[in-house]
Amino acid sequence: MNTLLPKSGCLAVLLIAMGCEQFSPAPVEFDNSDVIELGDVHTLDIRGTVISSLPKAAPLIDEEKSALGKLLFWDPVLSGNQDVACATCHLPSNGYGDGLTRSIGVGGVGRGTQRVPGDFEPVPRNAQSLINVFWNGINEAGLFDPQQAPMFWDNRAVSLHEQALDPLKSELEMRGSSISEEDIIPEILSRLNNIEEYRTLFLSAYGREEITETELVDALVAFQSTIIANNSPFDRWMRGDSSAMSDRQVSGMQEFVIAGCTDCHSGPLFSDFELHVLGTPEAANLIEPDTGNGSFAFRTPMLRQLEFTGPYFHGGQFSNLDGVMDFYDEPQRSSNPNVSTSELDEDFLALPETDDGLGGLLTDFLSALNDPEFDRTVPQSVPSGLMPGGR
Repeated sequence: MNTLLPKSGCLAVLLIAMGCEQFSPAPVEFDNSDVIELGDVHTLDIRGTVISSLPKAAPLIDEEKSALGKLLFWDPVLSGNQDVACATCHLPSNGYGDGLTRSIGVGGVGRGTQRVPGDFEPVPRNAQSLINVFWNGINEAGLFDPQQAPMFWDNRAVSLHEQALDPLKSELEMRGSSISEEDIIPEILSRLNNIEEYRTLFLSAYGREEITETELVDALVAFQSTIIANNSPFDRWMRGDSSAMSDRQVSGMQEFVIAGCTDCHSGPLFSDFELHVLGTPEAANLIEPDTGNGSFAFRTPMLRQLEFTGPYFHGGQFSNLDGVMDFYDEPQRSSNPNVSTSELDEDFLALPETDDGLGGLLTDFLSALNDPEFDRTVPQSVPSGLMPGGR
């Protein structure tokens, strides 16, 4: 059994030197010999709360379809003005987000954090990372239904298939104002069917040369399902490598449970995928408040890959994890003038106030959820002949 504090005698001194005299982490009550393999995941019970690894095996996806989907993902031909691609707001260099507080779609110029808007307003929210999106909705036992997987910050779509065309239809994201929402998908299909290379690729992948909405969606989903990162230090520790996480990360994992974080950040992706009202500050420079699902509720974000996917929350309200920890340090009040404290989520109100010592251990643990080994390759060209990734 791992007894962290006796084994790491300098930890208490370190915490005092950091100004954290009032905080002392509980001795760790487990080690990875207590982990249980449950189906495709490895689980650990900490004080009655179960946390889990991601499945070790990658999803089985048709390589030909995913390769085609990757070309489509990077091709601006899918946008109204042919200047924006799916990859414009989901860049590998930014953890398949864009690093912006609010995403910039149609009319923008540049990539990632260097992108600037044109004639259109930025999108009210930022782009969620697509890493591990295949497993959206997965629970502690590793069970999930791909046809009921929550999508977007407000859960307005279920399944990767249902969400795939939403950005293409959005005026601010990819459609623009020159083509109506009703006409944009037929226009895109017409363009694709007029590109010989795409007809050849779809014929090879799907057995038919005519490209329809069904094949377009399926190819995009096939590619997005391959964007995975399932071998973080936490995953390796859960699978038996006792050296994969440091003592502070293991201690932080226990404190993560004790502090109540797992009330919402649960399962292999550390999200319950439910909507919660936290009273976060409004995103910067909004024309009108973002009400989320109508009641200022937003989906619990996943906690994996945080090293690559800031800024944090739906409007990029916090640029770093220190800001996030400060926000959770005072959960008994609303930071949004449109949300009263009485409207805040009960789990949020029940959180204990933290201090720097606990915050430091929590961020140490969160760093163990990062896996840098995800697909970062970029096509050198796309069949339309346009610039991969957009303008």
